[in-house]
Amino acid sequence: MKKIGVTISIILLACTLQAQKKSDFSILEDSIICLHASMLSEPVSEIRYQKNEQLLYLLEEMLQMKNSFNYKFDSLKTISILTSPDKKVRIFTWYVMDDRNNCEYFGFLQSYNEQQKRYMVYPLTDKSKRIVNPATQTLTHHSWFGAMYTHLLETQTSTHTYYTLLGWNGGSIFSQYKVIDVLSTNSKGAPTFGAPIFRNYSKTKVYRIVFEYARNAKLHLDYSKEYYACRSNKKDRRTHRYTYDTIAANMIIFNRLIPMDESLANIPQYYVPESSLNDGFIEQDGRWVFKPGVEGRNKDKDIKNKMEGPLKRQGSKRFYIPK
Repeated sequence: MKKIGVTISIILLACTLQAQKKSDFSILEDSIICLHASMLSEPVSEIRYQKNEQLLYLLEEMLQMKNSFNYKFDSLKTISILTSPDKKVRIFTWYVMDDRNNCEYFGFLQSYNEQQKRYMVYPLTDKSKRIVNPATQTLTHHSWFGAMYTHLLETQTSTHTYYTLLGWNGGSIFSQYKVIDVLSTNSKGAPTFGAPIFRNYSKTKVYRIVFEYARNAKLHLDYSKEYYACRSNKKDRRTHRYTYDTIAANMIIFNRLIPMDESLANIPQYYVPESSLNDGFIEQDGRWVFKPGVEGRNKDKDIKNKMEGPLKRQGSKRFYIPK
């Protein structure tokens, strides 16, 4: 710990020689930026992890400071920082890649303790490689299915507030993951990951959606306001075929995964996205209802401009994923 403290002191000095007029938060942010940039460019895996330990120490010290939740981290672009619209939670996520291109995820959650009227800080411990059937598990910050998050969506049922998180997990040398996870907190701010708020998706109850697919493939997972085609229950009198309604809605949209060959079915590392086939989730009463076979059309500006109504409340997103 003393060695880490000395190293951090050197980094602080090097990064703040010309920042004497900045606030304490700004000075610490500059130090975190320098340290993370150094970590990303470090070619030796062992040293990368050492620098990450220093980063964890420095960021946690900063988040424990009074009023840190109100600091925006506007200059920190290499770590994902998402804040809920209700200002009850903020989540920081990033990863470290080893020499075999395996990723380990790290993060912190700030959440509001209603009883003590202050924000708590929870380190997130990635256990994704040890979790069996992650879609069916409720997890804590000690057993987190690690991911670098790109979106935070706030929804409310009659009894709970949920924060849906969209993210990426680099997996292994064979496959990778995109995940739709759900965060909730109790009155003390303690987090739970996973909740049964997905409807019509599976015969079994699921607490998060996990897409596993080929390492070299690219799966589109996004949240946006789209026009999409949805088959109605009506048939055309002339053709006797089902008609389609065009509906505008805020939705989580993603490519459907298919095996590269029928003989490779049920082997996730051989699954790839079919770009012409999209499925989605639409929010209803605080829960996510599965809509198969949707056709996202957000690239059509003319259609997009015709949409009415506000976009579903969404947390800010700022992140960088090295190629």
